[in-house]
Amino acid sequence: MRTTALFALLLAATGASAQFALEYDGSIPVLRNGSPLGMAWGGGLNFPQFSDIDLDQDGDKDLFLFDRQGDKVVTLVNQGTAGQPSYTLSHDFDLTPPFGELREWTLLRDYNCDGKEDIFTYATGGIRVFKNISNANGLAFQLVDTLVKTDYQPTIANLYVTQVDIPGIEDIDNDGDLDIVTFSIFGNYVEYHRNLSVELYGTCDSLKYQIRNRCWGFFSENLNYNTVTLNNPCTFNVPDPEFGDSVIALTRQELAARFDPYADASERAHVGSTLLPLDLDGDNDKELLLGDVLSGNVLALTNGGTVDTALMIAQDTAFPSYDEPVNLQIFPAPFYEDVDNDGKRDLIVVPNYAALSHNFQSVWWYRNIGTDAAPQFQFQQPDLFQDRMLDVGEGAYPVLFDHNSDGRMDLVVANYGYFQNGGVYPCKLALLENTGTATAPAFTLVDDDYEDLSISGIGNAMYPAFGDVDNDGDHDMYIGDLQGKLHFYTNVATGGVADFQLTQAQVTDAGGMVIDVGQFATPQLFDVNDDGLLDMLIGERNGNINYFRNSGTATAPSWTLANDSLGGVVVAEWWNVTGYSVPHMYLNDQNERELLVGSEVGWLYHYDGIDGNLNGVFNLTDSMWQAVREGDRTGVCLYDFNGDGYRDAVIGNFRGGIGFWKNTFGVGVNEATVVDEAAFTLAPNPARDQAELVLQQSASAEARITLVNGLGAVVSDLPVRNRRTLLPVQGLPAGVYLVRLQDRGRSWTQRLVIAR
Repeated sequence: MRTTALFALLLAATGASAQFALEYDGSIPVLRNGSPLGMAWGGGLNFPQFSDIDLDQDGDKDLFLFDRQGDKVVTLVNQGTAGQPSYTLSHDFDLTPPFGELREWTLLRDYNCDGKEDIFTYATGGIRVFKNISNANGLAFQLVDTLVKTDYQPTIANLYVTQVDIPGIEDIDNDGDLDIVTFSIFGNYVEYHRNLSVELYGTCDSLKYQIRNRCWGFFSENLNYNTVTLNNPCTFNVPDPEFGDSVIALTRQELAARFDPYADASERAHVGSTLLPLDLDGDNDKELLLGDVLSGNVLALTNGGTVDTALMIAQDTAFPSYDEPVNLQIFPAPFYEDVDNDGKRDLIVVPNYAALSHNFQSVWWYRNIGTDAAPQFQFQQPDLFQDRMLDVGEGAYPVLFDHNSDGRMDLVVANYGYFQNGGVYPCKLALLENTGTATAPAFTLVDDDYEDLSISGIGNAMYPAFGDVDNDGDHDMYIGDLQGKLHFYTNVATGGVADFQLTQAQVTDAGGMVIDVGQFATPQLFDVNDDGLLDMLIGERNGNINYFRNSGTATAPSWTLANDSLGGVVVAEWWNVTGYSVPHMYLNDQNERELLVGSEVGWLYHYDGIDGNLNGVFNLTDSMWQAVREGDRTGVCLYDFNGDGYRDAVIGNFRGGIGFWKNTFGVGVNEATVVDEAAFTLAPNPARDQAELVLQQSASAEARITLVNGLGAVVSDLPVRNRRTLLPVQGLPAGVYLVRLQDRGRSWTQRLVIAR
């Protein structure tokens, strides 16, 4: 797998003590409403742009999704048969250049007729193109044009497409090469840029464009609604639209001056649109589906002209009016791809605006029940692929919490909010209960509004932290919010299952001042200074980490700001003032503190050099930890879910989903650690209040036994004095622990289950 192949590089970058080699594992079962989620760990979808491509070189078309949320490529590998779709989410292609460079919009189209889809994507001022040069060795692309040019007659300049729009890239004139239609920089007419590759060279493998109609279809877009004025020729067009050789030689400034249907220049400015040219009626000329930034509908324009001279003669303002019309609140973008493997392209419509838009039912799928040449669309669902994922709307941040004290670690997933019409984003916490075993985790979504916190009044971006701050044996909860404040809930459970009661809204520090870190407070409870008390780390919008030392007692915490820029940690990149830091501190195998921080750009930052250095600058070992990027605004938690001695990672992102990354470090890599049951035995196992380790061979005077919990923390470290050693397990929480014997440079490990 991709991550395993990178192991040697990552080990050198992160240090052997880290003991991580992450590999995506989408097989961990998840149930929702009694049904399994086939893509549970897919990371969510918000605003994906659809294209098809053969990713794995097996001859069939897979799906390439470019999500505008975080500019993230999501790849779905086709494992189905004709008429039987079956897709598996894959991270094997995440590091394929130039996937990490794509911005704003990306469409895959085969421009050189070699049967392999190439990349058309946004570049400042226009379009950048990468040629698909994949072969039996794998997926690969080559940059062929940093900024596509066109002959504007007489000026040759970049073919302008804004970062807001999505252009139509299609063979408009049916000559075999790819043409482009896009809205003019000057106003509300569509430009037609004809590809002259076939005319000039007899082949389709070039990107040689010339504007052939400044008012393609002879319609103008309404500047306030997604409707058009038909039969509206412009006064600045070429003399022979689309196929003439003579043009009016005007500069861009002259064109702008001549375009004057409105007196106020601001009224004629183009705001934003998405274009999909396709043949809706089987007559070979192209109709147009149009989405607008100010509307939630898709407009369909009927072409009553010819292949050479488009003339839009009718409009369907609620397309498809013969079925369920598109209604996506704002700025829909249509795509035409075969997603059900029946050989006919379907219609997929998603929002194209990363605000005030649907975020968990945002992929509307219309099956094509007609033909590919003359489609007819039938609405199927509003959440294609999202219905198979853990998708909590906008933002997903996993936090560890054994809510029912059964020894199996559960997950509480925080979010920013779920979209509702009217721009309301109710925030909820989702509880994923671990209903698996100590060595085979499985999860069930048992509550999508944990503790009814959506009606607590806290608002958006709730982020929880759990820990026993009153020393009563159960875990209490602090919640950070959008405004940078904290709220404290006491766990008042009596039967082992957590039950929270608000104790203090807007938590204060030791001086009585309300704790306020700015915006987007993301707390973690952890003993930072090794004094036996839980301290507080709080990430925030600016990208730094606030450290509040617990200056109270084991039963009554008191928070003192020790450092508002702990370790010099800042995860805001140089081009951005925000970082959205999400801290996760943990103990490594040497019982030393290390820190992972989620960031706005999506990479995880890894720090060590923490112990004894709380007033200094931590050592940044890696700003792209494990080469894993699930999306933007990430959060991570670590836990050994399968009891193999190595902590796995659960990573969330702002698309609203989470990914499960199995730690494969111990698979054929860590030869210094040997799981050898012949070295010692454990009895009883499972244990309750007592467990004994019995050596099967002699040990040296330096031999030691360590007991490690699922978080990787050493809960006990003791010397070996004789062949039989009583392990201090009384009072430990139920769960899976690792018992490790170390002697003379070797290590033996076994699992110990503690039941209560």
